[in-house]
Amino acid sequence: MDINQNYYERFSRTSLLIGKENLEKLFKSKVLVVGLGGVGSYAFEALVRAGVGTVHIIDFDAIEISNCNRQLLALGSTIGIPKVDVAEKRAKDINPDVIINKNTIRITPDNVHELIPHDIDFAVDAIDDVDAKTSLITTLLGSHIPFISCMGAAHACNPESLRISDISKTQYCPLARTMRKRLKNIGIAGGFMCVYFHEERTGSITNVSTNNTRGSLSYMPGIMGLAAAGYAINFLMGR
Repeated sequence: MDINQNYYERFSRTSLLIGKENLEKLFKSKVLVVGLGGVGSYAFEALVRAGVGTVHIIDFDAIEISNCNRQLLALGSTIGIPKVDVAEKRAKDINPDVIINKNTIRITPDNVHELIPHDIDFAVDAIDDVDAKTSLITTLLGSHIPFISCMGAAHACNPESLRISDISKTQYCPLARTMRKRLKNIGIAGGFMCVYFHEERTGSITNVSTNNTRGSLSYMPGIMGLAAAGYAINFLMGR
């Protein structure tokens, strides 16, 4: 698809900063975002608002009322709707020319190879299920697809603790610790970038009523997601 004049007008403020050539690079780029929760929803929308031309999204879940404290897609009017559908609607409202390819399915070791498009330029891993995350990371590494992996935003409070580094250099983040151990067991000690919060966690790790839910603040997942998108955008521009 060719770039039309509306695209240049819609992203004119972006072009003033990065230049027309880089804006056109973003238009031609294809990015995968896996997970549209507190982190992934912000990463996804930042990519769309930057002018990325094609975004693939994967998330099996629908929006729940408890998502409203931190997830960009969660509103009273969107509860019960699949996250990929809400994301697509928002994206088309922001930029009618953006191409959204969506998939409402849970990533597993058995289907991950089928779900990742082989022609993408970059991927954002924004899932917190350890098995799915491991499968996604190993597949992206094996396919030589550039990506950034988002670690845990739960139980973090200090926005100044945000860091981007190789997974091998992470500290304090419980999810990063788990992923390092899991990946080391299959021979991966590092070699990819991740975004994480470098702070010791406080508070109860699980909600006793669900034995699975972790506490979170409104701003921390969004900060992480925007940082991941920023890393992706700069990579796509060759910076």
